Amino acid sequence: MITLVRYALAFTMAACVGSTAPAAAQNPGISVNWLTGSLYLVEDPHFTLTNSLVYVGTTSVTVVGATWTPDTAKELAARIRELTALPIREVIDTSPDPEWSGGNAYWISIGAQIVAAQVTCDTLAHTWDATVQGTRKNQVGYPNLPLAAPTRCYPDRFSLQNGNVRVFYLGPSHTAADVFVYFPKEEVLDAGSILKPFLGNMAKANVAEYPNTLHKLRGLHLDIRMVIAGHWSAVHGPDIIDRYLDLLAKSKTTGK
Repeated sequence: MITLVRYALAFTMAACVGSTAPAAAQNPGISVNWLTGSLYLVEDPHFTLTNSLVYVGTTSVTVVGATWTPDTAKELAARIRELTALPIREVIDTSPDPEWSGGNAYWISIGAQIVAAQVTCDTLAHTWDATVQGTRKNQVGYPNLPLAAPTRCYPDRFSLQNGNVRVFYLGPSHTAADVFVYFPKEEVLDAGSILKPFLGNMAKANVAEYPNTLHKLRGLHLDIRMVIAGHWSAVHGPDIIDRYLDLLAKSKTTGK
């Protein structure tokens, strides 16, 4: 069952979802720091500040989220090579949004597989061009990227790294096709844009189904010590699930 332990780790995020890109001189670049077990926390300040994970296995590396662009993907790959000489075998597109799938072309160019749930693959194919144009309006300097589609599409639930990385889709949330990634040994859940300390951008959210998806998550009774939020502060306890449900309920009440 979900452990009721809160982790007060101070990862402070200065930017918020929807902000414009910082000037190059102010951009400290992507950081990758050990979190727990085989996991490293990625904090990407490009465009909108984004948090994700890298899993360093016994023979290869799995990256959670392709990052914004091929250039940011190349930067992340360089940080990973400072940690390990193991090959980057898989990159998970956790969402059809660009911060999680825009870097696909670079990863493909170095021989990594881009893996995704079928629902994410389908949504990318149908919405990518419009998503890029919308992003270019809101994010200064975002390139006009063509779709680099995932190279492998799996069912809604699949595992990597001998079951140590588990990907699952539970229903519409922040978009119609965002997924969770769970690390059972570390008891860590990567929630991407699905769970955050604030409500965030709801332009593509399915407001009616969002709470149902989070209730399904709770119903899995996963052992969770940490939840990684995709934006703002990175590391939270499992209580962020209930806190986000409260935010959704209040947004219905206020109409915001």
